[in-house]
Amino acid sequence: MKKSGKQGDRRRIGLLGGSFNPAHDGHREISILALERFSLDAVMWLVTPGNPLKDPSIYAPYEERLRQARRAADHPDIVVSDFERRHGLTYTVDTIDRLKALNPNTNYVWLMGADSFETLHEWRDWRNIVQSAPIAVFRRPGYENAPINSVAAREFSFERRDIDAATGLADLPPPAWIFFPETDNKISSTAIRARIDREQVEPIGDLEAPYGDLAFFLDLHPAAADFRTDAHTALSARPRSISPMYFYDAEGSRLFDKITSLKEYYVTHTERSLFLNAAADITSKIFDGATVVEYGSGSSEKVEWLVNGVHNAAGYVAIDISKEHLVRSATELAGILPVPVGAICADFHSVIKLPDGVLPAANGRLGYFPGSTVGNMAPESAAAFLRRAHNTLGDNAQFLIGFDLAKDRSIIEEAYNDAEGVTAAFNLNLLTRLKNELGAEIDVGAFEHVAFFNEAHSRLEMHLRAKEATSIVLDGRSYDFKLGETIHTENSYKYSIDRFSALLEETPWRLTESWFDDRRWFAACLLRNS
Repeated sequence: MKKSGKQGDRRRIGLLGGSFNPAHDGHREISILALERFSLDAVMWLVTPGNPLKDPSIYAPYEERLRQARRAADHPDIVVSDFERRHGLTYTVDTIDRLKALNPNTNYVWLMGADSFETLHEWRDWRNIVQSAPIAVFRRPGYENAPINSVAAREFSFERRDIDAATGLADLPPPAWIFFPETDNKISSTAIRARIDREQVEPIGDLEAPYGDLAFFLDLHPAAADFRTDAHTALSARPRSISPMYFYDAEGSRLFDKITSLKEYYVTHTERSLFLNAAADITSKIFDGATVVEYGSGSSEKVEWLVNGVHNAAGYVAIDISKEHLVRSATELAGILPVPVGAICADFHSVIKLPDGVLPAANGRLGYFPGSTVGNMAPESAAAFLRRAHNTLGDNAQFLIGFDLAKDRSIIEEAYNDAEGVTAAFNLNLLTRLKNELGAEIDVGAFEHVAFFNEAHSRLEMHLRAKEATSIVLDGRSYDFKLGETIHTENSYKYSIDRFSALLEETPWRLTESWFDDRRWFAACLLRNS
């Protein structure tokens, strides 16, 4: 809790209102920034039952929005609240008045994006809102002019405060507002809903059948990652984090291959021995005549035992985001496996429709997701992935998934802090990529690899930590690091069977069978949907 600079013992609370339909990283980014820059004790997400300015049919069920918001918040000082529902409130002006009446020793700050600020004059009693609490307006791409040209900005232009007043904003008597230009998150709930709607009706993409040695190749043209843009976003954010996808240039891939052979890194060889030792029992539980659909195009060793073990298997389909790797590995498998092989170039976090009529008819589909990759997803992302997999595989499908189990933290931490320093080199290579590919000015030696087990979230975290005060300069922009500040590069969640079963409750899948290695360090689970 941040106690410095308070007026007596008054608390400072930020208020972020909205439908949270759905909540996303943009909400979290604004909230964490507000906690730090405004010295707040907490930020309250006020999940409204409904917005009078919007069509009620667009809303997901209220309890679902609350649950999803709590998962997205993921911070001890972000409180997701159903205050408006409990008090029968609809309008922001009434919500602020009620909170102030119930908590007279609290100073509130209303938090909003520039897109909402642009239409603030359409809200009921909007002038009273401005006069009820100081307001922080956060930059949103496409709405940079709202803090100048909007009706509220013009009418209350003399009440705008300089950004230097941010720390004491909660203590200023309203009306008072500031514009916070540092945020650049393009995500919006509206865009997410629109994307989901589009994905339901998107054409299936470019289909070629046959394609060389493959029965078919379907290219869904997954969006290419923008390393430069994502690097700027990561370095600007607080806390800083970047997608682990950027580990894998040629050197990163080489280092990861070396990691999988290290004695400390138990994950790969433990999973391999588990699947091979339990192969006969696993395949006996899979229905006859299934088509195997693998998420991530694997090696022949990873999938040959499965396809050969399924009785009368109808086919094999590999899904991967890298077209070159996918075509190469799937073509190799087509020369080994006794069934027709197809390939789909796609991001498996998107909606994927399997093409009809290009593989022999199957009695059903079996999803296959080895490698504990599900552990690299946040739980809400893992649940969303499994829901999309249900849509791809269809009803009455099965899903075989492997994941790392929770265990003594010393075993986990040793696996990510190997004695040879290979994992450290793998992590630090991300900075080398920034330097070599994007021309960033970086003293790579000023950073160190850090990996530790976060008990609260049951995950191994990898970070790049500044060993001294330093800066990264990218495209002329300088990003300063204090001693000890980090870039969060990867999570690896470690599940128990109970925790994984609880995750499945948010999906159409249910656990039907489980297998473990002798030490119960790793699990293979067979799921079934309805």
